[in-house]
Amino acid sequence: MIFILLAGLIFPACSTRYTMPEREDAVILRTPPEGVPQIGAKTVSHPTQSPSPSSSPLVIARLTESAEGHLKAGNLDRAFATAERAVRIDASNPRLWNLLARVQLRRGNVLQAEQLARKSNLLAKRDASLQAENWRIIAKALRKKGAAEAAEDAEFKAKAFDAYD
Repeated sequence: MIFILLAGLIFPACSTRYTMPEREDAVILRTPPEGVPQIGAKTVSHPTQSPSPSSSPLVIARLTESAEGHLKAGNLDRAFATAERAVRIDASNPRLWNLLARVQLRRGNVLQAEQLARKSNLLAKRDASLQAENWRIIAKALRKKGAAEAAEDAEFKAKAFDAYD
């Protein structure tokens, strides 16, 4: 009997819902602040954001030349930043990905160097000499990681692409 009385007192307490008390000073934002991009919203590109198609090759050539100069001078951070700007303009250019891979290899970032060279290879379908260079970068990166057998395979692939030239 006591058990039934206790159960009657306990179970109703478990079934009540807790509701958050309303605060008068709480502000609920129903619309996002102005100027904040929204997921799925259409964006309008402004002509000042990217170069015109006719000037892109010139811009890419200048950025590539600058990045190569920084790489030769040993300014690896500047070389990477400059090459990265070029990639943002033309992400389908396999030579730019190769340049990024060479910079990362010189920086000692072997994982990134390997992946960037692989990306360049995906884009360089008809450029056997560039693919050979990418496989040599991959081989160097793999050697530095201690994967000698995989590095030998990469060297073999580089030699195979050299034969196409």
